[in-house]
Amino acid sequence: MTAVRRRVEHVDTDASGLVHFSRYASLMETALLEHLDRIGAGLTALAGHGLDLVVAELSIRYHSPARFPDELDLLVTKVKFGVVRLRAETEVRRADGEPLATGTLTLGVVDQSTGTPTPLPEPIATLLKEHDRGAR
Repeated sequence: MTAVRRRVEHVDTDASGLVHFSRYASLMETALLEHLDRIGAGLTALAGHGLDLVVAELSIRYHSPARFPDELDLLVTKVKFGVVRLRAETEVRRADGEPLATGTLTLGVVDQSTGTPTPLPEPIATLLKEHDRGAR
């Protein structure tokens, strides 16, 4: 589980100086997309097969607020996948390890040109399976 490090920027905060609740969704998506890129199953690999990812479902549980200029670690703790979906459990932590938010992000695999659900191609599914075995 490799973290993606991000610094809270002023634009991420609301009038009270806290990271706005809506920014956590983007941070969790960043964690997942960078994780997929690292294992060779990211957006570029999917685009090579004419595919894209779309958000199907998102849930977030907030634990503690982040503030400017905190350093954050964005983590993917588990990825499950089916024929046309990926489901990732994610965490946003302060760099000192304090949990700030946890969430689940479900993405659908779609054809880029039509937007219709499309099965993961075998090479991508194989990468995800191999990574899942190695993570245990």
